[in-house]
Amino acid sequence: MNNKIHEKGYRNKPLTDQQKQSNNEKSKTRARVEHVFGFNEQSMKGLLVRSVGKARATGIIGLINLTYNMLRYEQIIRLPPQN
Repeated sequence: MNNKIHEKGYRNKPLTDQQKQSNNEKSKTRARVEHVFGFNEQSMKGLLVRSVGKARATGIIGLINLTYNMLRYEQIIRLPPQN
């Protein structure tokens, strides 16, 4: 596993250029993932699944992900293509 926690600058000890570049690389992946979780949290009534059994919970999560993918597909189709 790789550490994906951003490094922080402190008073009289700012981040080096290498640390800034590392934070930038981590942010690219992190932003893509956190947008999905944020959408589910705001639009799908949170990430809490109340069901009995692992199989049923897995099915509910699968349906939530399917709904997200359908909404995202519709959004991509509606937007004009970018060069």
